[in-house]
Amino acid sequence: MSTNVILAMTLFFVFTGDIAAKGNDTVSRSDIQIELRTSWSFMMCHHQEMQLFRAHFPIFEVSVQQQTFGTEAWHQLLNYPAAGITVLYSSLGGMPEIGSIFGAYTYMSFNFLKSKRNMLNARLGVGAGYATNKWDAKDNPKNTFLGSHLNALFSINFEYSRMLSERWQLSLYTGMTHLSNGGFRCPNNGINLWQFGLSGRCHLKQPEDRLPLETIDNEQYKSWEKKNISWYFGFLYSVKDIDEYMGYGKHWSVYNIRLDVMKRVSRMSKVGIGFDLVYDETDKEILQFKVIPYTSAEIIKPGISVAYELVLESTSFLFNFGCHVGGKELCEGRIYQKFSLKQNISEHIFLTLGLTTHWGWADYLGFGLGFKIN
Repeated sequence: MSTNVILAMTLFFVFTGDIAAKGNDTVSRSDIQIELRTSWSFMMCHHQEMQLFRAHFPIFEVSVQQQTFGTEAWHQLLNYPAAGITVLYSSLGGMPEIGSIFGAYTYMSFNFLKSKRNMLNARLGVGAGYATNKWDAKDNPKNTFLGSHLNALFSINFEYSRMLSERWQLSLYTGMTHLSNGGFRCPNNGINLWQFGLSGRCHLKQPEDRLPLETIDNEQYKSWEKKNISWYFGFLYSVKDIDEYMGYGKHWSVYNIRLDVMKRVSRMSKVGIGFDLVYDETDKEILQFKVIPYTSAEIIKPGISVAYELVLESTSFLFNFGCHVGGKELCEGRIYQKFSLKQNISEHIFLTLGLTTHWGWADYLGFGLGFKIN
């Protein structure tokens, strides 16, 4: 299951949850909003060979979003977030080596502060982007940003919004948009765009009042009873490219066995510890290229991490920050981060999609299956 499919399911729960009647709320609630966004942006060139392409340029976006009202418990616990979809375009400064990008992503917008007129929000999105130009050893060797046309797209924005009237809203925002193929095709330095923007949003009809917050009892989650401890056993598989060493057109497999032991601390939050065993076939190729002897056991990279999980009913987001405690090939570094989506398909079985990075550099994107207890 792809990132977009999982997030589309999340959005399905958001949109359809507002239609379900709860208590005396028998009216179908809908607050669809259309938003036009434009930003002044610049390329963040985090490798020396990328400095040639420093530039400033605009990004244009159109968004459609649905505001939640509290018909689901997690709506209220997250302070009534909004969910939507955005399409974007940028010429990236008109540089022929880089070309232009088109993208689409689903997102959720979380309220940190909301009054009748003013709001502070954080907006997180995941989707896909298309780059018109990519790296080619012969025709375009200077483009080390992306090795493929199709890439994953990640967006994070912080915005201040002001209601101008009952249906019109103006926002100032800043944040970053990132494109990367997760190491599937190298080179893959990635495109990082920092944005400063202005947006105008229109509510298609006058917004309705939100349902009042329900009292949530988190005392039950303070104990270490068995019901508050979750065990996740997962296996992920990935395909990876290392053109820097082995030449264009070759791929290798990455196998990742995971165990996460999580303690629930609230209705929507779990914290815990994770354990990883990673077998990356590219490590063998790199060691051979460097003429470094190794054994099969030295290819395995065990890791340990601290973990946090945000639970939204049957969909959850798992974040790990860890360290490899073994393995002979560690050119990317010992410290790693994992960002995972988990989608329950039954009481004990879940699908998972996980991106492993090293301080922002994408190592591999894995797809897998898992078994959970509690």
